[in-house]
Amino acid sequence: MILGIDASNIRAGGGITHLQKILENGDPGINNISQVMVWGGRDTLDQLPQKSWLDLRNISVLNKPLPRRLLWQQVELANLAKKDSDLLFVPGGSYIGSFRPYVTMFQNMQIFETKERNRERNKEWLRLKLLRLVQSHTFRKASGLICLSEYARNYLTQHHPQLVAQTPIQLIAHGTESFQNDGHISHNESSSGLQILRILYVSTVKKYKHQWNLIDAVGLLRKEGILIELHLIGGGNPQALHLMRKAIKKNELEKKFIFYHGSLLHSETLAWYHKADMFVFPSTCETFGISLLEAMTAGLPIASSDRGPMPEVLKDAGLYFNPESVTSIKNCLQYMIENPNLRRSLGAKAKQYSQAYSWKKCADETFAFLRAVYEKNKIE
Repeated sequence: MILGIDASNIRAGGGITHLQKILENGDPGINNISQVMVWGGRDTLDQLPQKSWLDLRNISVLNKPLPRRLLWQQVELANLAKKDSDLLFVPGGSYIGSFRPYVTMFQNMQIFETKERNRERNKEWLRLKLLRLVQSHTFRKASGLICLSEYARNYLTQHHPQLVAQTPIQLIAHGTESFQNDGHISHNESSSGLQILRILYVSTVKKYKHQWNLIDAVGLLRKEGILIELHLIGGGNPQALHLMRKAIKKNELEKKFIFYHGSLLHSETLAWYHKADMFVFPSTCETFGISLLEAMTAGLPIASSDRGPMPEVLKDAGLYFNPESVTSIKNCLQYMIENPNLRRSLGAKAKQYSQAYSWKKCADETFAFLRAVYEKNKIE
């Protein structure tokens, strides 16, 4: 069997991390997959590993603007897949071409949750609406669908059963990788010699990620004399970045204690988990939450949103808050800050739970499911 992978809309963030890690850690040969072919743009392919069974094909038009990439995927990809592969894997979740069979993934919850979609306005709202139409078609016509959490699978089957009524669904969670060190590196100290706790949030800056609510909560804690810093990592869209910078400006009246680092390389982001003392995750809309799992693997005490799949992943290894309430976030953080023994126990438990996840397991389960879908469709 030859597997084709459509990486035309895999360009950054969790999507590229997932593709990179399953190719690094997987052994498709054990599932009788002799070759894996990836079609993508140069920036995407440069982040993927070199393997004897892996054929990375640079498609020049995929380095161009979105309309040209969509046209290539709809028209030209089908011809390439028919010529060179037996099954197409579309991890980006959107495919309207004619090639069959294909397997896709559910990675974007916002386009299906009306409340979260309606946080956006104008062009972004329209983009999400169109994306929902495309992904609805993709899920309906797929020969297999991978969901990252029970929450994501249950959401589709309960709220959009018509999209997956004829589509086999497989639950395959993201993985994580072991960190070199346990614990965290040296803390900051204030000019008076008192320890400053570093709080970390790793996520794209979008309206459903609620960076500004977290910033306001940290600002209130600083006003009460609690020595903390907030470190934010992740790129974002202009509207959300404006809201975040406005919140930073409002709260930092005297001394700088909020640091926005922008989008970093994955290796640089991983290093930050060991510079932090606490992790916070105030998102209201996720299919999984990869940075939450990374923080668990680092053994960080975690304060998390009580929405979506977060309680499924974190379980009782963290404290929960209402991400749309500044007061709730502030009270949760304050309780954790004032109880160092609790922080240590939660961090240890989170690290223990993270051991159930690995990129090797994710890769093996993914290739096994792709092989099973191919065999089923070959018989039919």
